[in-house]
Amino acid sequence: MLHLKESISVQLNGHTNGQSNGKPKSARKKYSDGKSELIPVSVGSGTHRKNVQNKTLLLWTTQAILGLSVFYQKQYVLSPKVRAAALSLVFPGAGYIASANILGGVFFLLTFISLPPALFAWFGAGGIFFPILIWALSIPGAYYATGKTVFSYGGIISLGLLVSFITYFNRLSATARTKATEKRNTRNTFITNELTSIDTLSTPAPPDADRELSLEDLRVIQYVFDQASKAHDDWSEFNVIDQFQTSAVRYQLYEMMYCLGMYIGIYTPNFHGYAASAYLNTIEKALTPKVLGFWKWETRWGKFKTDYDPVVEDNIMVTGFFLQALMLYTSVTGDHRYTKPGSLKFRLSDKKGDEFPHSIHTIDKALVRQWEANPYCFFPCEPNWIYTPCNFYGFTGQVVYDRVFGTTHSERLLPAFEESLNANFTEPDGSILPIRSELTGFTIPGLCGALTDLVNAVLCRGYLDHVARRMWAIFRHECVNFTSSGELELTGLVGADKLDPGNYRASDFAIYPHLAYVAGEYGDEKVRKAANKKSDEGFGVKTTESGAKVLDPENASLAMRTSRVRAALLRKEDWKKLIGEGPSKTALAGPILYSVPYPGVLVAKARSHDSKDLELVLYPSAASGIFKLGVSRLVPGQTYNYGAEKSVKADAAGESSVEVAVEGRTHVHLTPA
Repeated sequence: MLHLKESISVQLNGHTNGQSNGKPKSARKKYSDGKSELIPVSVGSGTHRKNVQNKTLLLWTTQAILGLSVFYQKQYVLSPKVRAAALSLVFPGAGYIASANILGGVFFLLTFISLPPALFAWFGAGGIFFPILIWALSIPGAYYATGKTVFSYGGIISLGLLVSFITYFNRLSATARTKATEKRNTRNTFITNELTSIDTLSTPAPPDADRELSLEDLRVIQYVFDQASKAHDDWSEFNVIDQFQTSAVRYQLYEMMYCLGMYIGIYTPNFHGYAASAYLNTIEKALTPKVLGFWKWETRWGKFKTDYDPVVEDNIMVTGFFLQALMLYTSVTGDHRYTKPGSLKFRLSDKKGDEFPHSIHTIDKALVRQWEANPYCFFPCEPNWIYTPCNFYGFTGQVVYDRVFGTTHSERLLPAFEESLNANFTEPDGSILPIRSELTGFTIPGLCGALTDLVNAVLCRGYLDHVARRMWAIFRHECVNFTSSGELELTGLVGADKLDPGNYRASDFAIYPHLAYVAGEYGDEKVRKAANKKSDEGFGVKTTESGAKVLDPENASLAMRTSRVRAALLRKEDWKKLIGEGPSKTALAGPILYSVPYPGVLVAKARSHDSKDLELVLYPSAASGIFKLGVSRLVPGQTYNYGAEKSVKADAAGESSVEVAVEGRTHVHLTPA
């Protein structure tokens, strides 16, 4: 087991103790708690987004006019091949209409068969190279396919198709905006009452001093200990499908880190041992080529660059998620190892030159710089595509960074961040868009569903609480119902709401693990327990060799399994408190349980109440027995009592070992004699 005591620096009179210096916390009150939870009428009115869209349409229109002008001009005698090639500027494959022959028809069909996967590669992996390539190839393709004559009405047909395409989507968008505005008005009529009901019926979390995990919940969390402790080349039970979208292994690793951060920060702030070791192992595993190698490809086909540093530009799907994970670890353990220059070595391959040294500070600097520089404030994940969830993860990490290191970046950035969220990334009905193209200003229709509203109720927590609470009120009111027999049922789910994002399989149960942990965060124990029951019954539960309980990996992705772990951890405002406050000063200054045998012992509670004692609740992970526990950060030479007539003396380094008989729920309280 890793011994963390040497790298932990706890300074109770400074910002490294995990406590706020006051400024970021006050900023959260100023920009969140004091704002209305109703949907503003200004949502979706962003001028920058509209300007970018207008520039995109102007460029396309100019290009189409140029192509049509060359096709129909009379001043110069141009060959049919040149005229058809010029018409391809109207849209990909338009020149084949002018060819008006079998070869042109075959090429036209091939162009439109290849466009959907090219556009998907652009959306899914930032590969703007692919649709550009298809369009570019259609120009010489039309030249080659055209014979000695050209179809003179090809230009008119091409123009008609283009105008019809733009008009259709313009009308579709206008109709959607009208309906969304009506929906916003409807939502604003129930949000306040719904939140009142949510607050009234919520179950408060136990006081910090009483936080303790049941054996049932420990068995669920145990699965993360097992997976997070695996070797860097062991990917068993991971979903290895692609490294570009939601099934990517990096997200599976980050989610395990978040679970470990919640476990330590909420229940065991004075236990490091195998929990912190697993956390560190997962951080290091996330820096390996298997996880990061994708970025070389995205840089090539999305940015047309060969500077592959995964931190400096347009990669918040790594830096945002990772900063949150790193800052949770730093906050809940007090271990500042990753603040040292070069302590994080991002390896894209095993080749020389593909390793990029960074630290928490350089990652944070890159995020702050891009939030400041981008006109959207939000900045891209896949090159050229801005995902709001990635930016939410990153901003959460920023809030924790400011609290731990005494900076005020989140306070300074939050007004512009929220303004852009409302103006550029929120629909007129109040739902938050998951994606927008930085280059064109357009989004992908149909991606914004009930699941997006649900997860944003936690993603915005801790800095945009009025937005987070609004999202939960909307989902709770519109989607959650109980039948007369008390059975939980969800309504209004469409599309991606019924998809397991970790394995891309259709699933009626994939939303329930998410619902359970969000309900837990808002103290809705009725929904949390019912959602856990639905996911357990729907996916099935498997008991592993170590005794851990997990959603059946044959049915549920690792993303679903870790979401189920979150649901076992979170109670009312746990995530908000973990982000905004972190562990208490007394916990961070108190004795540390640094060595525990695993398999052997499960730790349900580890907390110092006065920075001098250490209270533990333990369970055997398998057979009962006598286990040796290592405790550090004691007063050198001090005698400590534990159990009936048992005592131990700390050595000169402030360490000691105690032997404890662990059988069933075992309570141990180490106190100065």
